[in-house]
Amino acid sequence: MPFGAAAQNCLGIASGEFEMRDIQAHELMNREVIKIRDDMTLRAAASLLSANSISGAPVIDDEDCAVGVISFSDIAAHAAEGSESYTLESSDYLQGWEDRLNAEDLDDLQIEDSGSLVRDVMTPTVYTVPHDTPVKYIARAMIAGRVHRLFVTEGDSIAGIITTLDLLRILARDEDDG
Repeated sequence: MPFGAAAQNCLGIASGEFEMRDIQAHELMNREVIKIRDDMTLRAAASLLSANSISGAPVIDDEDCAVGVISFSDIAAHAAEGSESYTLESSDYLQGWEDRLNAEDLDDLQIEDSGSLVRDVMTPTVYTVPHDTPVKYIARAMIAGRVHRLFVTEGDSIAGIITTLDLLRILARDEDDG
């Protein structure tokens, strides 16, 4: 039996003992979404992320439309580009770095006021789900997109955010209830 199947059996997943409640995006999302303008400097964006203890945020244009996502890993990768030690391997490492960065770490990155704007560094893809999306599809979308956050929409507007930590909280809560 492959390791994955053994782990599933130990958790009761394969036998159907473990089932997540039918939670929808609007029940799980955080409605307080910090948005960053695309014309903001990287240093200002990094300060805003750090001050709010978040690792990423949607990027909006002057019409309040989502045009991308900026994260600590985007900022760190940009800061490292000028470094001789920056390699593909170090950029892969940065993918997991964003959850461990704080204000002091950002200062160590020596983000210069070179005029770099968020729009120059952001990830131009915005992953969204409608407010009535079941949690299992939210998890699948995060896995498929290899992202740590999805934005929940109501109509054409971003109404909330769901992170991987939010999904883990559901698992922990279900474990406590079971």
